[in-house]
Amino acid sequence: MHRPSVLDNQTLPDQNNRRSRKGLVSVFLILVFLASFAAIHFSTSQIEAKNSSMAPDLGERLMAEPFQAARNFRATRSAVAKTSLNASPDKFILSGGYLEGKEVRTLRLTVQSSLTFSVCRIVAADRCRALAARIARKLSWFMDVNRDIRKGDQVVLIYEDLPDERDMKILKMEYFSKYLQKNLEMNFFKTPDMNYGSYFDHRGREVISHLDSQNSPIRNYSEITALPGEMRQGHVNGHSGTDFKAEVGTPVFSSFSGRVTRTNWNTRKNGYCLEIDHPDKGVKTLYLHLDKVLVKPGQWVGRGAQVALSGNTGRSYAPHLHYEIKSRDLKKTVYNPFIFKYHKKYSRTISNQHRKDFEKAIRLYDSLLKAS
Repeated sequence: MHRPSVLDNQTLPDQNNRRSRKGLVSVFLILVFLASFAAIHFSTSQIEAKNSSMAPDLGERLMAEPFQAARNFRATRSAVAKTSLNASPDKFILSGGYLEGKEVRTLRLTVQSSLTFSVCRIVAADRCRALAARIARKLSWFMDVNRDIRKGDQVVLIYEDLPDERDMKILKMEYFSKYLQKNLEMNFFKTPDMNYGSYFDHRGREVISHLDSQNSPIRNYSEITALPGEMRQGHVNGHSGTDFKAEVGTPVFSSFSGRVTRTNWNTRKNGYCLEIDHPDKGVKTLYLHLDKVLVKPGQWVGRGAQVALSGNTGRSYAPHLHYEIKSRDLKKTVYNPFIFKYHKKYSRTISNQHRKDFEKAIRLYDSLLKAS
């Protein structure tokens, strides 16, 4: 005899309904998984987009990561900027590219508290001061850099890092001076008949000066790497002479007639050196870091006489001639030879023979700046 139980009054669930509910649960879990994956992907994309819009720490990372994209792009005879790094908006842009097969870099900045401070906000610390000094040296042909640079001045630059880690070369510079209220410009160009190139404005007029060969201390040099008054470590009153970059063994000449007063003193600092007295000019001229001295103390030399060979001796970091003009009085005033009244000077103009090549070089510079 069957005895009723509590199960007799209950209805068991339908198997089809059970399977339907399991299907709904599975669909729901799949939708949740897809929604979670989409959310994670969206967040990652947002982070990557944010990182790509932010500039890296230019002062520490820029020179350590030397434009890999640009190096892989070997464009021939064209100026193309392949990388661009931006710091504070509309102020700092640094990019790399190739100009006639050479790796070059472009720099744009607005001068803030000083030129050196502004450059060092972009370029690595081991390079920025040298680059700022080169910019200032180029500007010295237009203005007094210790007095006339203003906050808000604009600088556009193309420069090349040379094999020597401490050396670089400016190829083009444009500078808007608030003090002078005009644009200053110089473009590097070398013709086949030049031993070394020089700097010209867009019309082909040379913007730097040369000392006339009759009273120039050196006639064959690649560039001027220092001028009187430049501040350097260890020089309280700034650099005391003019440095002409030249190969070891380049002839050195007496700028004026005079008598040799001494040779090879303090050679640990000066290297091989000599001093010539010029009473009629009221000055003495000094020639330091020589490879060889060709005259003796007490000897009379005429203007333009060869007195030495340039070198790299003493406290010198690269082959050059240190040329110094110093007054004979107790004040020991140092003169800039390109301002000194007894030095004759001249500048050149691009000839019609080389005009097309010069204009081509200007177009290449301009195309790189537009691409950067």
